[in-house]
Amino acid sequence: MTHNSNAHDNGTSDAALPKFSVNVVPTDRLRREELATALNLYRRGQTTPLIFGDDNKPEAAIIPFAAFMRLMKYDHAAHVHAEAAFQAELSRRVQESDAYEAGMTVEELAESLGPLGRQWADEHRAAQQEKRDE
Repeated sequence: MTHNSNAHDNGTSDAALPKFSVNVVPTDRLRREELATALNLYRRGQTTPLIFGDDNKPEAAIIPFAAFMRLMKYDHAAHVHAEAAFQAELSRRVQESDAYEAGMTVEELAESLGPLGRQWADEHRAAQQEKRDE
């Protein structure tokens, strides 16, 4: 089966990916032979993923380990970049904000920065609680 959309439920917008087609192997038809074929292709340097799922909806992919490592490095670099940008913005707001001087906590300020800030504030509070519990 061929699936012609890249608008998968992976949090990536269509504009960020080129259009592509994939052959989806239904999970109940995935056999040892498909896995062996994919592994042999990867050993010869090919990178075509084995994509499987149900109802012609891609749900998982088997890819070469080298491709997996590139994705992990890319994700880590993106996270580090986002964290650095968040920390810089937090620092700027702390230094420039009258609200901080008026009694706003660092956690409250972080929460005003959106989801990453809320995550940081929750982690910061948890770390503080752990120190108090020791």
